[in-house]
Amino acid sequence: MTSPHIFTVLGHDLKSPLNAVESYLEIMQNRIMGESLDPYMPILEKSIARLHQMRELITDVVVWSRIRDPSTPRDFASRDISKIARLILERYREDALVRNITLSADMEDSIIMEAGAGEIELIIGHLIDNAVKYNRDNGSVALTLRKAGDRIIIEVADTGMGMTGEEQSRLFQEFVRIKNDRTRDIGGTGLGLAIVRQIARYYEGTVAVRSEPDKGATFTITLPARWSTSQPVSKDMGL
Repeated sequence: MTSPHIFTVLGHDLKSPLNAVESYLEIMQNRIMGESLDPYMPILEKSIARLHQMRELITDVVVWSRIRDPSTPRDFASRDISKIARLILERYREDALVRNITLSADMEDSIIMEAGAGEIELIIGHLIDNAVKYNRDNGSVALTLRKAGDRIIIEVADTGMGMTGEEQSRLFQEFVRIKNDRTRDIGGTGLGLAIVRQIARYYEGTVAVRSEPDKGATFTITLPARWSTSQPVSKDMGL
């Protein structure tokens, strides 16, 4: 059962960007900064950023709800996760370039896994997204993908701000964002890593993180290369 606290957090996170966009539009409607469009361009950019934030949150909530529902149909098939990983890295290359963050990959070609549609994309995508957002300028993100026996290991390491042990203990909870002086201006839904953990648990895989403040973080996901849809879902999944 979903905690009422979750809906309180969700309501706040949806209202906050809406309130900001409403204020920006009222400034424009009342022409507080004059008749020329030029002075309004910064608040238009802020409005667009806030709307993107809302869309990201809504998308993550839909995904989070879907993967928690055991009746959700999953299109299992053999998938080339090496190809998936490279496509995701390319998706984030422009954002990384803006801050001169280097993206690199160490992986074999054609690592095949039995997986549901879009689920490995969600795992790798959220890990890369966090590694770029919480990194330092001129830093690096390294993705390692390898097969070890009947397991597949996905590892994402960054040179970012890192975390304390207490922060790591709260990391995979729903709607939890690590908030401190360094992360105050970094946006996010607080659902990305909860989604990663939920999918890994569905496959009866594992999620681990190693991190120290100012020394970056390394996330390691271990999943079975082959997965039978007849396998029972773990009772520890929260489904």
